Amino acid sequence: MIISHTSDIHLPLTFKPNISSLFNKRVIGYINHNSNRKNVHKLENIELILNDIKLKNKTGHTILSGDIVNLSLEEEFINANEFLGKYFTKNNLSIIPGNHDAYVNIKYKNSLSHLANYLDDCDSTNQDRPFPYIKKIKNIALIGISTAVPSPPFMCWGRVSNEQLIKLEEILSSIEKENNFVLLFLHHPLHHYGAFNLKGLLNKEELIETISKFNIHLIIHGHLHREIHNSIQIKEVPVPCIGAPSGSKDKNSGLSYLEYQIDKINDKWNLKVYRREYNVNDEIFESLILKEVSYD
Repeated sequence: MIISHTSDIHLPLTFKPNISSLFNKRVIGYINHNSNRKNVHKLENIELILNDIKLKNKTGHTILSGDIVNLSLEEEFINANEFLGKYFTKNNLSIIPGNHDAYVNIKYKNSLSHLANYLDDCDSTNQDRPFPYIKKIKNIALIGISTAVPSPPFMCWGRVSNEQLIKLEEILSSIEKENNFVLLFLHHPLHHYGAFNLKGLLNKEELIETISKFNIHLIIHGHLHREIHNSIQIKEVPVPCIGAPSGSKDKNSGLSYLEYQIDKINDKWNLKVYRREYNVNDEIFESLILKEVSYD
């Protein structure tokens, strides 16, 4: 099975926000969007990626690891749902929020609920707290964790709540004996980012402690706007931690997304990681294998 992975698409604003909605941190983001971000993150670039995924990975799954919108305005989430619906059904896309999707404190019903098709909708009792959630696809367990919390101006840190950590441990415990390939996806990386990690995941040690009790095969994230490869030790095994680049950045500076081919071979899980990179001259995406891992 192939999992496509893109992130940080920052869908451009197609409307002018009400002045009253900008009386908070959003005013900084709005100025930044109009002066810089809208020239870096272009709709045509993410359309190139999503069209390629739709053509090449019809029977697989796609993960969008956060920063879907810019200012976490409700109309942005409504527009994002309409946009993503052109490419995906509820069964072939999974999302988690990034810091821009929680730019200010906003109720779930006015934000991510508009994208609920791409979350887990099995637990009807927990509709306003959907994270973490699990989707199982052919013995591949996809577990989405939210690190999205509001932060002060010029900061973009993340945090996993204690409630999520407890639920995550319950989820991992429930599937521990099933021999699934376990893929965790979140927005912020598990390594330090920024001075004193003030742009990273503030309680990454707590998350690592929680997952270190279980068999984890792959951890993927976004946030850094560039492709990045790291690993963490879990049960004395180096687990790949891979970050996807921004899916909407200028195609002339290296537009790409990632693919994870996950197969069971001789009763052992095998992972191949590919980069799908846009060739500007030929106007096509080309694949390059980056990594292969076999799990005992």
